[in-house]
Amino acid sequence: MVSTDHFRQAIRSRLELASAQGGRELTIECGELYRSVSELPVSNRWMIFCCNAMRAEMAISDEVIFDHAKETLLKVKYRLPRTRTSSPMSNPLH
Repeated sequence: MVSTDHFRQAIRSRLELASAQGGRELTIECGELYRSVSELPVSNRWMIFCCNAMRAEMAISDEVIFDHAKETLLKVKYRLPRTRTSSPMSNPLH
């Protein structure tokens, strides 16, 4: 079974790779991330872990992308490189 931590690790790995390749931003879509980490079919019951991880990894400079033409639960544009000033907004103690 997957957890929020599994998704957070996958996001961090993608951010590190994109930054190492000189990227300025990385957009991640919730459904695609979910399918890459979990072997379970996409389900609203389990998708909450993926969405929570994506929000937890967001920094102040990142943005949520709304696309009303697509039924995407969540899409985030993460700014690169990640620095201390763009660290996740969530409190690591919670």
